[in-house]
Amino acid sequence: MRFSLDWLGEHVSVADAGGADGVRRLLERAGLPVESSEEAGGDVLFDVEITPNRPDAMNHRGLAREIAAMSGVPFDRGGRQRAEPASGGPPVDELSSVEIAVPRLCRRFGARVVRGVRSAGSSGRVRTRLASIGAKPINAVVDATNYALWDIGQPLHAFDLDRLRGGIVVRKAKRGEKLVTLDGVERVLEPSDVVVADADRAVSLAGIMGGLDTAVSEKTTNVLLEAAWWDPVAIRRTSRRLGMHTDASHRFERGADPEAIPEALDLAASLLLAAAGGTLAPGRIDARGSAFAHRRAVLRLERLRLLSGDKRLDLDFAAEALARLGFAIAKRSAKRLTAGIPSFRPDVAIEEDLVEEVLRVWGYDRLPSRLPATAGAGGHLEPLRLVEEKLSDEAVAAGLHETFSYPFVDREADESSFSAWLEATRTANTPLSVANPVDASRRDLRATLLPGLLDAVSRNFRHGAREVALFEVGRSFGAEGDPSRPESFESRRFAFAVGGDVRPHWSVPVASRAADFFDVKGLFERLLEPWADPARLAWKPFRADAFAAGAAACCESAEGRLLGVAGAVSDREREKRRLPEGVCAAEILVDAIPRGGRPTRYAGYSAFPPIVADLSFAHPRDLGWQRLEAFSRGLDLPNLESLKLLDRYEGPGVAQGEVKTTIRLTFRSPERTLEQAEVNLERDRLAAALAKEFAVRI
Repeated sequence: MRFSLDWLGEHVSVADAGGADGVRRLLERAGLPVESSEEAGGDVLFDVEITPNRPDAMNHRGLAREIAAMSGVPFDRGGRQRAEPASGGPPVDELSSVEIAVPRLCRRFGARVVRGVRSAGSSGRVRTRLASIGAKPINAVVDATNYALWDIGQPLHAFDLDRLRGGIVVRKAKRGEKLVTLDGVERVLEPSDVVVADADRAVSLAGIMGGLDTAVSEKTTNVLLEAAWWDPVAIRRTSRRLGMHTDASHRFERGADPEAIPEALDLAASLLLAAAGGTLAPGRIDARGSAFAHRRAVLRLERLRLLSGDKRLDLDFAAEALARLGFAIAKRSAKRLTAGIPSFRPDVAIEEDLVEEVLRVWGYDRLPSRLPATAGAGGHLEPLRLVEEKLSDEAVAAGLHETFSYPFVDREADESSFSAWLEATRTANTPLSVANPVDASRRDLRATLLPGLLDAVSRNFRHGAREVALFEVGRSFGAEGDPSRPESFESRRFAFAVGGDVRPHWSVPVASRAADFFDVKGLFERLLEPWADPARLAWKPFRADAFAAGAAACCESAEGRLLGVAGAVSDREREKRRLPEGVCAAEILVDAIPRGGRPTRYAGYSAFPPIVADLSFAHPRDLGWQRLEAFSRGLDLPNLESLKLLDRYEGPGVAQGEVKTTIRLTFRSPERTLEQAEVNLERDRLAAALAKEFAVRI
């Protein structure tokens, strides 16, 4: 929204606030950032970002109040307006009347009458100020209502009093009732719409736009000015249904100030009389619907210091800061105060809101930047939180990017293909569902991170990415827990997915290839290395509709505890989520990771050269590498430094149902240079043991 610095000066001393630069800094400190500023005609115009919860700041007086509160400069609430002009003739209640038939939807309706006006333009000051903020000057009547709107924030509407048939009735529209609004469009109304009507028909769409039949024109001599408070929900519903968004509806949808109604009427009437002459009818109509509750909130010193983390704050400063912002201090003791919430602050309701108000005046930049030293749930030293941060750091180091998925899903549509994984993790068969979901198609809390993560991968590929590597840290819900411990119904997960082109290294002249199961398995082991020895992890084949057959496995710790799952995404799942080939994913159960990490052991470096020996043998296809590796390491061959799988071949030259495996043995002594003969002897001893144990053919 655009605001005039000159206009702000009606309510606060701009010079004392630091001029244009000072005002800009103060607004940004108040949480109302200035997106841009420009000089025009000797004035400075600010484009200020006003959040939807701050309707009080959508006018010059409200913005000036914030500037005064942040700076300590006195705030002139009345803006040095002139005293009410003289009135004469019959009183207003003889000229019109107001009946409120919907007291909860219209809690206050005010009106004033100006008779004998002439067709004229506004004063130069009013026209200049309206034009500076982008509001087009029209005539004295319309400009007076617009000026009051932008000055103190209360929308008004002007009726041609002579076109009204009888008194005003605020009611709901009749089904099928029609109203031609000021924009010349005929609107078909519904019973949920609130209208201002006379004795015969609707004459205004309440809080949104007036009707054309009773609009002021050049022939208008008698004007009825109207200002009211309308229910935000009712205005929002009608505005959206009809596709109408006006300056008035923008404010009423967010909550207007009912106490501004008399002042707005007086201001508009004063401006109209000054520009177009006429006589102000004595008195004003002030009809009331349902009463407004007087709102209060308690602020405790202990709570203020806890949430801010700053023990320098005290109730003396809190009381002063709240008073600057328009709050009334009702009660005060050494440890707490009670503040009356002003009618123009619909966004303030509870103690935490008061804390926020005090801290805005105090300055967020003055608060200490430190985390509470706590190892409890949610604390930054919580053991599992440290595990999550370590996993995230390792993933980033491996080239992955973090993502965040929506926690609500449809269990049948999104997670049915992962049912085997949900069963393995003992996730409840019946999902935890939300009774009143934001999205009716996603009412279940997720039981695994994988569907949302794969959807994120899909979006990246559909936007042109060739390589995608993402991870997510989050909660899954639905584990069979203890009803007395609600936290037991959720578990902590870490999921990641890779896909697209994979290159070993930028310097290796090898053609790119698609990611496969071994990429995700290797990354899984790398991530868990700070807590578990990869050589002691047990991988077992795993089947689920979401994973390709023969290309998925679950991982268990040395003690047999399930740690996670990894696999290549199946063709059916790829088609469902619009994924290319070669996408692999994994999920780690953070709660299952061994606590305390792996002990660090020092191994001295040998200055002597290594000797390598390869061993090839044929064996049944169902004899997995994990069993072969565990058996080979269990022999404790002297000076064996490493043992790794070099090749696995099946095809011509190998019997049906068999594979040929080649392993590489690296030997190195810390004391001397080994000879090839003794290395070959150890290799042959391993070959004989494998033949005896598994009947492999060398």
